[in-house]
Amino acid sequence: PTLTGDDEPRTVRVHLQGTPYTGISRQDGTFVIHDVPAGVYILEVIDSGSVWPQVEVNVAQRQAGRVLAMSPGPRKDLLPYPLLLEPTSKANYFEKREGFNLRGLLMNPMVLTMGFSVFSFLVLPQMMKNMDPEALKELQEQAAAIQNPQAASAGGGGDGKQKRVAAK
Repeated sequence: PTLTGDDEPRTVRVHLQGTPYTGISRQDGTFVIHDVPAGVYILEVIDSGSVWPQVEVNVAQRQAGRVLAMSPGPRKDLLPYPLLLEPTSKANYFEKREGFNLRGLLMNPMVLTMGFSVFSFLVLPQMMKNMDPEALKELQEQAAAIQNPQAASAGGGGDGKQKRVAAK
């Protein structure tokens, strides 16, 4: 059996799944697993740089050394022996970084809080200038009452005009 690939030759481990039987590839890509008892096994290549296909291997009991190799899965195609395995893809250990997303930036809670603060400082004072003078005076009195609650409770909870109107 031989392992081939586009990269420079390197040593990888070849393993029969669920068993202690392993082999190490040589520099030319060939490998041998010795003293494997008869049975059906899944051959896997353990390599940190590439992803390899798994192969179902049937070691014959009657004919010593006879091996049938099949592609695993529902469709079992016989593979030529000696096996010639090639990697299916490069191993990918990292996720690709996402690009810049303006919507994601604007939906950030910190940006939303900062936007509301800027709105409060810039737009609300302009709205106060366009407000009715009587409503503005009433709003200022309510704000003063909130800032100084003792003065509001000592005065009966309101201003002198309301007391005079109530006394008449």
